[in-house]
Amino acid sequence: MSKGSQSSMFSKFARKFSSPRKSSAGEKVRLDEDEMKAAFRIFDRNKKGVITKSDIQRVLNMLGQEASTEELDLLMGEIDVDGDGTISLNEFKTMMERLMETNEQDDRQLLEDSFHEFDVYGNGLIGVEDLLYVFRKLGDDEITREEVEMMIIDATGTAKRKEVTLEEFKAVSKGF
Repeated sequence: MSKGSQSSMFSKFARKFSSPRKSSAGEKVRLDEDEMKAAFRIFDRNKKGVITKSDIQRVLNMLGQEASTEELDLLMGEIDVDGDGTISLNEFKTMMERLMETNEQDDRQLLEDSFHEFDVYGNGLIGVEDLLYVFRKLGDDEITREEVEMMIIDATGTAKRKEVTLEEFKAVSKGF
């Protein structure tokens, strides 16, 4: 496994705990102290208060991932800031906070990428025709023009405009 894939391998597990959840109001909800400790304990099964290379290997194996000794050394080097060969709770928290920020950036990028996919004509707006085209491409031949127009009205807050900007798209997508 390459260095790039070793980071994504660990991220796959860590994202299970670090993916920002959203409240019913669409606000990001972070892991609290107890949740962070619970995630740490999944690694620290021997209850020594630190995570070792073998702890990481065990969790990765549970996830169906394999890592060589070199890859585990690289991974530990990224997280083990004090260089003592183990990951403390504080180092784990720092790593999780970094991953949470990365997840939020990825979410923003995914939202923008989705908008650009829907923006069939590339004019920076999603219109009725754009959405109809996307729905047809996805195999939905039953959605009507009126239903698509209602989606756009919901997004823009007005029946006068028949197109959605990126900012309106983000606002409507908030909480999903």
